[in-house]
Amino acid sequence: MMEIFVKHQIRETRNAMRKQLLELVRCPVCKGEQFELSSPHENQIEIRQAIVICRGCQHSFRVENGVLDLLVNPSQEITSEQVGWAQLEKMVVNTDQLMLSLPDGIAEHKAAWQSQAENFHYIWSQIELNGTEKVLDLGAGRCWATRYFARRGCLAVGLDVLLTRYVGLLTSDVYLEKEGVYFERVCSDMNQIPMRDCVFDVVFMAATLHHSSDIQATLKQVHATLKPGGRLVLINEPVVGIFASKHLDCPEVEHGINEHVYRYLEYRRALKQLKFNWQLYPFIGGYAGPVSRLNHLLVKTFPRQLMPKRVWPPLLIVQLLLFGGILNLVAQKTGN
Repeated sequence: MMEIFVKHQIRETRNAMRKQLLELVRCPVCKGEQFELSSPHENQIEIRQAIVICRGCQHSFRVENGVLDLLVNPSQEITSEQVGWAQLEKMVVNTDQLMLSLPDGIAEHKAAWQSQAENFHYIWSQIELNGTEKVLDLGAGRCWATRYFARRGCLAVGLDVLLTRYVGLLTSDVYLEKEGVYFERVCSDMNQIPMRDCVFDVVFMAATLHHSSDIQATLKQVHATLKPGGRLVLINEPVVGIFASKHLDCPEVEHGINEHVYRYLEYRRALKQLKFNWQLYPFIGGYAGPVSRLNHLLVKTFPRQLMPKRVWPPLLIVQLLLFGGILNLVAQKTGN
């Protein structure tokens, strides 16, 4: 009897988690916020297949493999990116073990992931979470970061345009099945985020924003989904120096993936226009010679003040502005 009761309670909890997701999303067609869940099929973890119907416009959306697909009329950029990542996935040996090791990587993958892992772990140590937050991992990709928030107890939602296992949202099954965490997944466009206004405490973006062709438009969407006082956590964003070329020549671009690189002032302008308050965090990696030498001298002179900061803040701005680097910041939404 106890076993039957426990299974019933688990089933109720899982249904509640799916319904909880429907309390966060809005219809990408009519912006309606009332939905019906039809023909749900669930396994021992979650609802795997279903039809979600908007009560406003009667448009229907599918849940397949636990992923709610709210991507409507994707642009050429998005379809090209989906095809490109699917092609690149086939060029690399991916395994469940590699996914479980992220962001640190294993064996020959460690070097490729080192910078991203070091910056992630540093920023993760700086952001304070109490486990009650609603978190949107925007551009979640493989969902390796989404599951960190889920482990902490947050209601976490991973959103991306990619579905392909080992590069997209379907990778989530590895974490759900082998780590026992749970988080929601939504397939959609970060320039048309199908989420209600003022519902998230944190929007997290890891090496994501530079995939947008219009960072101002994307950040406007982010701003709308955040609660007043909510935080945008932006990490591992490549920044190009003010005198350097923004031209990119890499395998991702060759495969049609939407890659861009922006200058620090472009990020700053977009954040300022939306009235975000933000704090820069140093990146882990190489700094330009003059910046590195001056910072070393300052840290040696004022160890107690500067050692915890790693880099004197004005020097970090000089580095990003003149020489480029990696942008890590936490921005807070002000007002309503």
